[in-house]
Parts: sequence; structure tokens; C-alpha cells
Amino acid sequence: GSDEQLNSLINQKKFFEDYVRSKGEKTVKIYADRGTSGKSTKSREQFQKMLSDSEKGEFDVLLVKDISRFARNTVDFLNGIRLLKRRNVDVLFIGANQKVIGESEFVLTVFAALAQEESCSLSKRIIFGKKQGARSGRVPNCIYGYDKVNTYELKINPREAETVKMIFGMYADKNYGIRRISSELNRLHVPTKTGRNWSAKTVRRILANSIYTGVLVNNKSETVDFLAELRRDVPLSDRFYHRRSELCIVERDLFERANERLAVMSMHCGGKKADTDRSG
Repeated sequence: GSDEQLNSLINQKKFFEDYVRSKGEKTVKIYADRGTSGKSTKSREQFQKMLSDSEKGEFDVLLVKDISRFARNTVDFLNGIRLLKRRNVDVLFIGANQKVIGESEFVLTVFAALAQEESCSLSKRIIFGKKQGARSGRVPNCIYGYDKVNTYELKINPREAETVKMIFGMYADKNYGIRRISSELNRLHVPTKTGRNWSAKTVRRILANSIYTGVLVNNKSETVDFLAELRRDVPLSDRFYHRRSELCIVERDLFERANERLAVMSMHCGGKKADTDRSG
């Protein structure tokens, strides 16, 4: 959870401060990407900030606890290391006791490849665990209309359930457009699950989710490339369907009418543009 991440960051900060102090040196800055995977450096804001600062000459030594914290992608690892070397920055991996400047890249490349393989194996274990959970009926962590009880149970949130019914009614019976519905909810100051404003995408997601009829569908998509973080939709026949009558908020007939209209609007608007339905 977020508390565990925060504690981990605090402990890591103390680790580096103590290490630098023991060497009689001074800490310039600590870069830490909270809750971000090391599989790709592109989405790591602090990693990119570190590279930017290195170009400005703000530090000449970079301490890294271990190679997997720098990058778990071998290509990203070597590109980052070579860039820092060109900028005359020494990189010291404390855990492996390896220093980049003046040493062969071969040993570091082996370490980087091992880190990537470890990340791949971890990803496979996570994917396997998620698939087993999906097969057993794992529920979403956060879904509008419900409160999570545990891994496999939700309970209807009465206030949010009324909003779900209103959304389906406005779309299927009153022929409101998706954008108009989101605007109306915002005008009425109806809270979302996360406290943000309603969007057409959120409304469409609710209208398309069969859980509101008491049918939980799992295994909708799967990872095809863990390094590039690419996913693809799973065929309908390979998804897991769980009948949960206690989660029913809208009648099947109302849901089907809403989704028939979604399908028509999707064709008229060119597939993905259905989110910007202008019928309202």
C-alpha cells in the first residue's frame, strides 16, 4: 500500500544519507520514483530528472543501491550508463560493489540481464496469480457503485447505485448523449469514486460493464510484452464469467438497451469516438 511505499522511500533515503556520511561526502539530491516500475525509464519522472541534472553538471557521482533499481531493461540500462559516462558521471552500484567508470561494461551487462530476467519472472508470477484470481472471481479494487469487502466480495453502495441507475436511465430512456450525462452529473455535483469530475469515458465504462446486472467478467485483457507494457483484449470465449446476483443494480433489459445504443453510436462515430457521443 501507499504507507508501505512511503516507509520504503524513507528507509532508502536514510540508507543513502548514512552511506554518504560514512564516506565523508555530501548528498546533493536523492531521486526516487514512487510506485513506478523499473521496466521502462520513459515513465520514470525522477529518473528523467536525474539525467537532466547530470547534463547540467549538478553532480559527478551517482549512487544506486542495486542494478535493478537503475533499470530492469537491459537496453535502457546500457543507454543510461553510456549517457552518464559521456557526462563524466561515476555510477556506483553499492549492492554489487560495481563502479562504471574505468571498468568493462561486460560485467554490468550481465548484472543488467539478470535484473531483466528477474523482472520477467516476477511479471510472469504476477500474471499467473492474477489469472488464478480472475478464474476464482476476484473483484476490482475500485469500481463505482460498490464498496470492496475483500478479494472476492463487493457490496452495493446505495448512494452510488442510485447514480448508476440514473446514468442508464438517461442514456437508454431519455436518449442523453454520454457527454451530456457527464456534464449533468458534474452540474449536480455528484461525487465520483476518486473525487474527480465525471468524464465521457467514465460514463461509457459504467454503461458497458455487465457487473451492474450481476455478471462479473474477468480476464478481459492480458499482457503480451511486459517490457513495453503492451496489453491486448482477450477473446470473449476466453474470459471468466461469474454470476453474482447480489451485485445487480440495473435490470438486464435496461442494460441491453443501453448497450445496443452504444454499439450503434460506436459505428456512427467510428469506434473509439463513441466516447464523444454528440446525440445529447
